[in-house]
Amino acid sequence: MNSEEARYTIKAAHTDDTQLVIDWADGHQSSFHPMWLRHQCECRACGTPLDAVRGLRLHHIPADISPARVSPSPSSVIVTWNGDGHRSEFQARWLRDHCYSKTERTRRKHAPILWDASIAGQEPVADYDVACSSESARLAMLEALRDHGFCRIVNVPADEAHSKQLIELVGPQRQTHFGTYKLANKKAVDNVGDNSDPLDPHQDETYRLSSVGITVFQVLNPSSNGGDSTLVDGFEAARRLRDAAPEDFDLLSKLPITGQRVDLGRNTDGKKRYLVAKMPILKLDYDGDVAGLRLNERQIGPLDLPGEMIGPCYDALRRMFEIVYDPELRLTFPLRAGEGLLFDNHRVLHGRTGFVPEQPPRSVLTSSVDLEEFHSTLRTLEMAAGRQGPLMQYAQGVVS
Repeated sequence: MNSEEARYTIKAAHTDDTQLVIDWADGHQSSFHPMWLRHQCECRACGTPLDAVRGLRLHHIPADISPARVSPSPSSVIVTWNGDGHRSEFQARWLRDHCYSKTERTRRKHAPILWDASIAGQEPVADYDVACSSESARLAMLEALRDHGFCRIVNVPADEAHSKQLIELVGPQRQTHFGTYKLANKKAVDNVGDNSDPLDPHQDETYRLSSVGITVFQVLNPSSNGGDSTLVDGFEAARRLRDAAPEDFDLLSKLPITGQRVDLGRNTDGKKRYLVAKMPILKLDYDGDVAGLRLNERQIGPLDLPGEMIGPCYDALRRMFEIVYDPELRLTFPLRAGEGLLFDNHRVLHGRTGFVPEQPPRSVLTSSVDLEEFHSTLRTLEMAAGRQGPLMQYAQGVVS
């Protein structure tokens, strides 16, 4: 029996008090709460959460539910429940893939690859033509985006007609008032990306309760004298803050910071908007790991906090931005005509070096895909590739 077979083979099963305990052929032991098991029964009468067509409700299950009989085999366990005598069958693979022991929860949790400026020349790159024609290449591209938070794309047609295809390699386009926006010099500048000044690393739309997820850049015409892209790994920046100033890290994960934006609509859909969101700039998950950031110094409005917290909050913000702006973290590279860039706006900060306006002008298309749609694309491609491993848990970014 190889390691994969041993992992999914039940050696024995028994009850301990009301818990179902399973011993696996690889030596691992799982313990399942009876309510958890009964609630996840997927028989025809109970239904499945995968299609959300379920007849089972929690109040249908007795609070003191427990197994009356357990009948194991190497590939499944049948549990007959006390009270109503309901019979549930759980496949071994499903049980192991959803085991909530510490080791299995850690195994299911995706570990991002942290980076700084030292990866210059080794950043992840994917070929647009190959990704369009090969599902495995498309999956590899999205896995690079998942792991590093960004991926450069080459061989992208330098015309607007192909913008939709590039976006849909990641997922369906997120519709905001920006739509597919062309960054270029404009007479009325409502978007800082439309001027030629250097842009510090930042994340977009921190004034939204749900900021944009994966940003898609497509270069139509680059600048010949600057305008290089800059990226900073926000997860690495947060790690450095946590190591150097844990009190500041803690404050920025709890204190609501106001992000705001008035858009006159002159370069979007013509409608005026006043958007405001108040959330911490560091979002932590249940385990205390950073799940997302919302860092844009230009969009921070007046802090709405108790007076005694104003000073400590500004001290923490100062330390955070000192780390984010450190050249040691900043990856810089040119994007040429026929190239693109995908990056996770909940993790990676982006910016640009300055440039001198010229003719024809620098022109870059920008659009976005929601983070959950990107994760959905990843999972469906994995399923199509026949991968049957544990359901990977990805960082869910900044959520209100």
